[in-house]
Amino acid sequence: MAPQRLVLLYGIFASLAASTPQGIPSQEQYMRALNDSLGGRVHINEPFAKPCFSIYEGEHVGRDDDLCAERQANYSSPTYRNQFPGAYMYEQSSICASDKTSADKCLLDNKNPSSASAFDNVNCKQGNVPSYYVEVREANDAVQAFEYARQSGCKLAIKNSGHSFMEDSSQKGALLLWTRNLRSLDHDEAFVPEGCSSDPFNAITTGAGVNCGEAYEFADKNGVTILCGYSPTVGLSGGWVQNGGHSVLSNVYGLGADRVLQFTVVTPDGEVRVANKCQNSNLFWALRGGGGGTFGVVINSTHLVEPAMALGVASIGVPKADKEAVKGFMELLVDTAVDLAEDGWGGHIYGNYFVHVTPKMTTQDAATKSLAKIVSYVEKHGGTANITVLPTWYSFFDKYVLSGAFAVGGLSILNTRLVPTDVFTNANLSTKYKSHLRDFVEGGGLPYVPVVSPYVYKGSREATSVQPAWYTSLWEYGNPAYWQWNSTFEERIEIIKGMQKQTDTIRELTPGGGAYKNEANPFIADWKREYFGNHYEELLKVKQSYDPKGLLKCWHCVGWTDEDVNDSCYKEFNNISV
Repeated sequence: MAPQRLVLLYGIFASLAASTPQGIPSQEQYMRALNDSLGGRVHINEPFAKPCFSIYEGEHVGRDDDLCAERQANYSSPTYRNQFPGAYMYEQSSICASDKTSADKCLLDNKNPSSASAFDNVNCKQGNVPSYYVEVREANDAVQAFEYARQSGCKLAIKNSGHSFMEDSSQKGALLLWTRNLRSLDHDEAFVPEGCSSDPFNAITTGAGVNCGEAYEFADKNGVTILCGYSPTVGLSGGWVQNGGHSVLSNVYGLGADRVLQFTVVTPDGEVRVANKCQNSNLFWALRGGGGGTFGVVINSTHLVEPAMALGVASIGVPKADKEAVKGFMELLVDTAVDLAEDGWGGHIYGNYFVHVTPKMTTQDAATKSLAKIVSYVEKHGGTANITVLPTWYSFFDKYVLSGAFAVGGLSILNTRLVPTDVFTNANLSTKYKSHLRDFVEGGGLPYVPVVSPYVYKGSREATSVQPAWYTSLWEYGNPAYWQWNSTFEERIEIIKGMQKQTDTIRELTPGGGAYKNEANPFIADWKREYFGNHYEELLKVKQSYDPKGLLKCWHCVGWTDEDVNDSCYKEFNNISV
């Protein structure tokens, strides 16, 4: 595919080289050429909080009081942040955390965004926010951006919603390809992947910018159910599905990577490709778990849907202040984990309570009987149990998820690990794990456990490139670490050391496990095995075949090397030990 604008871009680059001393145009000249080719759609990218600052990159600028007040009022709103290419849900992506002066950032106090101490006479710096962005409107925009990167050597990053905890969608000095406004949605009851002769699928095709909340609402209006993440602003086609994509329905229906049928993607070699099981099948496999921001710019993706379904729903818990009750509650959840999984339950455990759903228990009696042991326990310990049946997925999502607060704007670093089924069925492993949970609660912690593994689901494990431990696990367990908005470099180091210690402890308790890259410790040393298992070498071959120049790089993504570390805002945290 070589549209007229791409031919024009080639001509501009050739002309630049011919008219420049030594034939080497500057980065600025290359950027101007790309901007001309895209009709003036290359824009300066600014940190989300910049309107509150009167100093930007050392220059005095006008503080925008009205826009600042708007940003302050919506600082923790993911829906508001979703509108801006320079906004990230978790601000460790926006700062250059390795800056030892802790000044290469532009943040407000997320606990009190109106506090002038964060911005009064403070220099707002670009940090890790890419310097420029292009709003991707069509595949050819990405084609031209890749040609620009090949010619200029400029770095690229890809961003939809900015939900990554891992810096996948931010990079200092880069050109950002922003896909949020690719918002098409199409329901096809008889979708056949391009080039295939298979039976048709009931499917929805989503533009790369469509988020989970939008997909859920569209599916509900069309009488079907689509799987996506728990937060409404997570993008469906990006890092969610490309890293595996868990859902509270994954136990029965599989991961997002199990359910995706086709991608339209622009690969870094400049080609627009359709990837499915019948064409570009190695690329299709890689996109089903090998990581976002790695193999190309996804333009749209097509996902298998289920009929509208009733769900058993349970919200059950004990008083948070009663540590002994919480300890017993967590022990009981370990002891009943396999039985609950077989009954189709999936959801989230928050230490003293859980919210679970199941499509297999669709009567009040069946759902209540399945949870009888847990209900009996919580009633004896002053807890509550609310078990009901709701008519559709969206009715659950609206009642239990949209009504909750999804506060963002802090610096949250997740540190989870997949917990193999053996931990629940082997008496020795189970005893050690329960002892750990008891100690954690005694120390004031509330264990966080997404129950999202495809235990009941029996799809082909070889069809995806997700960490294989997903298919032999029941839980994902871990607890986030936090940097304060004004933490020093030394404080960040200490937090990471604490994370590394916690990771070592959890790994010892979960032999045969692995990590979900979207929610893993970013600083783990053995990241290739932890994130990708035995798939890494094959993923690297795929990466090199479609991105021979290494145009797409992100922290601990497939193709990342030790030589890339010095270019990262995480460089000072590489290989930190306890």
